[in-house]
Amino acid sequence: MKKTIGILGLVAGAMMLSSGAQALDSSFDAMSKAGNHKFYVWCTGGPDREASQQGSNAKEAQAALAASAGNNCWPVWQGLEG
Repeated sequence: MKKTIGILGLVAGAMMLSSGAQALDSSFDAMSKAGNHKFYVWCTGGPDREASQQGSNAKEAQAALAASAGNNCWPVWQGLEG
């Protein structure tokens, strides 16, 4: 019985992880698409965070987010949302 419950827990956890991965397209082609791009913002001397930025491509979205994040932070592209 414990073994069955443990296996069901692992399956449920794997399904939750895979559903989150499907919502974020991190393929090379997604970098050139317009939309809401997700970034992990690394900061020195402050807390890191996640942020999203609209843009016609990842580079434009990254530049806009970097300008608003400040000199001690840099956004690293994670993928295209949706």
